[in-house]
Amino acid sequence: MRVQQEDGFYRHLAFASRASWTRLTIITWPYNLLVAGSHGSFHFERHGDDTKDMLGWLRGIRVNPSSWATKLVNGSASVEQYDRDRLENAVIERVAEAVRDGWAPEGLEKAVRSEVLDNEYLDDEQNALRILAEFQHGMTYRSECSCGAFEDHDSYNSAVCWNYRTHQQKGDDHKVTVRETGGFTFDDISDWPRHKLDYHFVYQCHAASWAVKRYDRVRRYGLQTLAAPKAVA
Repeated sequence: MRVQQEDGFYRHLAFASRASWTRLTIITWPYNLLVAGSHGSFHFERHGDDTKDMLGWLRGIRVNPSSWATKLVNGSASVEQYDRDRLENAVIERVAEAVRDGWAPEGLEKAVRSEVLDNEYLDDEQNALRILAEFQHGMTYRSECSCGAFEDHDSYNSAVCWNYRTHQQKGDDHKVTVRETGGFTFDDISDWPRHKLDYHFVYQCHAASWAVKRYDRVRRYGLQTLAAPKAVA
């Protein structure tokens, strides 16, 4: 550890391992903390009575990357990444719920496996959302006319064309509408859990907690001179 600068709340602490390429830099100024180094740079900002000294903030909390991410200047989304496994678990859970509640169309699990879970394009978040939005299985529709006539169909196109091919009625008394009556689709997929925290961010959270403990230990034993930067001849 090297204390490159220390002036009240303004600090520059540098850590490096002789045995590896890993390095860590902790920089503080009022209400701000920068954690940088081999695993990326992350800027935290907290404005409160107890956060003017951000090392004090680090001392007072346990490592909780999910909570810490909300304190980032760039927001928690900046350290989130798509997690296919998490999305697949959500898919499996919703299919299992439909089966358990008895309204899943026949062959649903097999169709979801072949069309969704085994789809190589599920590795990309935007493609995955498109695949889920377009998935339909066992859909049924009903064409209904304001005159009381109706007919059930296995395809949307057939339901739409019913009035032109079969009913063939015109006039104000014959307004035809089409509605879904059965089948399975994935709803509200934009709200599904499908992200996880970036590994490097989680690493730096633990590194920052470790760094402040090491900094405090050096000061507690009066070893600041050992951590002072080397004099330049």
